[in-house]
Amino acid sequence: MADEDLPDSLEPAIHVPPRDEPPAPPTPKGDLRVVSIIALVTGVIVIAWYLFLVTASAIAHLENLAWIQIGMWVLALVSFVCGILSLNARMARELAAAGFIAGVAAGLLSISIGFFSGLELLS
Repeated sequence: MADEDLPDSLEPAIHVPPRDEPPAPPTPKGDLRVVSIIALVTGVIVIAWYLFLVTASAIAHLENLAWIQIGMWVLALVSFVCGILSLNARMARELAAAGFIAGVAAGLLSISIGFFSGLELLS
């Protein structure tokens, strides 16, 4: 008696209206891949510059060395700030950690080597 009132489970649901699609999930917070990549690239440039400055400064005489040094300080600052911002990443944490390490390394090298070489260049 009750089974006859139920719809057939093998019959297609023709009279059932389609469901509304659920909204798309929001963009996840903490996706700082761009910031981490900026920290990595600028950090590598600064680290490579200071390695060059330490190893080849006795044999190299570059024009506009003071402007290059000032540019390296700016890049080190950008790398350091982006590295600190990478600490807030919730996605791509390995990239964020690499960006943080590169940013801190660039900042420390800029303070240790860059400060003294900058004083030598500017005087």
